[in-house]
Amino acid sequence: GEFSQANKLENMGFQKTNIPEFQAFNIPGGICSIYQKYMEIDERIDIGSPGIVLNLNVPWCIIVADAVDTSGAVGDQKGYIPTNKDVKLERLRFRSTFSPPLAQGYTIAAKVPNPKEYFIHDPGMARLPSGHFLVAAPCWRRNPHKPDHLMISRSEDGGKTWKRLPNLPYAEGTPFIINNKLYMFTQHGQHQDVYFMRSDDEGENWIGPVKVFEGPYWNTQTNMVVKDNKLYWVLDRKHMAMVAIVADLSRDLLDPNAWRISEVISAAQTPIALRTSHSIHDPATFADWNLEGNVMNVMGRLRIACRVNPRPTGATPSMAAVFDLEDDGVNLKLTFDQLYPWPGGQTKFNIVYDEKSRLFWMAANIVSGFDSNRLGGGPAGERRFLMLYYGFDGLNWLPAGCIAMAPCSSQSFMYPSMVIDGNDLVLLSRSGRDSGHFHDADIATFHRIPNFRWLAWH
Repeated sequence: GEFSQANKLENMGFQKTNIPEFQAFNIPGGICSIYQKYMEIDERIDIGSPGIVLNLNVPWCIIVADAVDTSGAVGDQKGYIPTNKDVKLERLRFRSTFSPPLAQGYTIAAKVPNPKEYFIHDPGMARLPSGHFLVAAPCWRRNPHKPDHLMISRSEDGGKTWKRLPNLPYAEGTPFIINNKLYMFTQHGQHQDVYFMRSDDEGENWIGPVKVFEGPYWNTQTNMVVKDNKLYWVLDRKHMAMVAIVADLSRDLLDPNAWRISEVISAAQTPIALRTSHSIHDPATFADWNLEGNVMNVMGRLRIACRVNPRPTGATPSMAAVFDLEDDGVNLKLTFDQLYPWPGGQTKFNIVYDEKSRLFWMAANIVSGFDSNRLGGGPAGERRFLMLYYGFDGLNWLPAGCIAMAPCSSQSFMYPSMVIDGNDLVLLSRSGRDSGHFHDADIATFHRIPNFRWLAWH
C-alpha cells in the first residue's frame, strides 16, 4: 500500500523471491512479500524508515544479513583500515583529516612546454573500456590568456607512466565513455559552440569534431547522468547563465539530431546579506558566475549543482547554485531551486556516483585563509587543499579527508576529475607547481586513493 518500499528495494537491486522459511511472517489478511539481494563486501544498503509505527495492522519487513564484524567498540578504527598490502597500517590508524593526505603522491600526465609562457587550462580524464586511462589537457598561453593546443596522453599501467599522443588543435577537451565508446567534448575556442568527437582506437585518431549546438556554451569535466537511455549534462553560457542538454543514446552522439537543449537560466546572484560590508552592496554591480555544473540522479530526480564564483570579490565562498531538471521526452526543463552551503563551491568541484557504496563522492577545494601578500583574487582564489567528501542526497557532504595539499598559496591542486577504478578512486588534478601562480597550472597530476569506500564512516 502507501507504505510499500518495493520500488526502493528494486532500485537497489533487490528481487522478489519466495523463501518458505519466511512464510510464518505473513500477516492476517495480507501477503508478506520477500525480497532478496546478494551483497558484495563493502556494498552499502541504506533503507530509510517510511515513517510508520509498527503494529499488527501494518506490513513490515525483516532484513537478514551476515555481519562482517560486530566486535568493534564505538570509535574503533579497525573497519577504517584498507586491507591491501601497499598501505602502511600504522600511518592510517591514527590519521587526521589532513595528515597524511590520501593521495599526496602523483605521476605527471601532462606538462606545459614552458611554465613561464603556458598553463594547463581544464584537463579531463576517462577510464577506457580496456582499463587504460586517457587525459586531455588544454595548453593555453599565459599572456594574454588564449588557447594554443590540446595535449593528449594515455596510461596503460594504471597511471604509473604516460605516453603522449598527437596534440589536437582545440581549446578544450572533456573525454567520457558512453556505451563502451570514447567521446570528447571540445571547442575551437572557449564558449565557441558545442562539438563532440569520437575515437575508436583509444585516442590515437579521432572522428569529428561535429557541431551539435551553436552558441557561447562551455563546460569542463563534470558529472554526467545516464537515465532512461538518455545522457544528461549541463553547460554555462559565458559563465553568466546555465543550460542543460540531453542526448538520445539510441542514436549516434555525433548526430546533432540526437541532442536537445533546455531554455537558458540566468546565473543566481548571492543576496546582499551574504556580501561582506566591506564590499559594494549595490546588486547592480553583482556579476556572480554560475559554471561547471554537475548532474546527479538523486533517487530518480535529476539535480544539478554548479559552482558560484563570487564576483567582484567580497561575496561569501563555499556556496553552490542548485537546479532541478525535468524531461518529458520533448521538452527539457531547467529551473533554479536555491543557493546552498557547499564545501568548495567557489571553485570547480567534481562529483561521481558509486553504485557499490550508493554514495556520491566529491572532490573540491576548501578555503583556509587569505594572505593578500601571496594570493590575489581574495580568499575564494585559494586552491591549496584538495579535499574529498561523500554524501547520499546530492546536497550535504561529510568529510573523508584531504586528497593532496600544496606547500603554499601560490601553488595548487585544483580542477579535479575523478573516475572509479575498481576499489580505488583515481583523480586528475590541474596542479600549479613551478608556475608561480595558483591559477596558471603547469602540470596535470594523476592521484590514486586506494580502497576509498573505507573512508565512508557512516
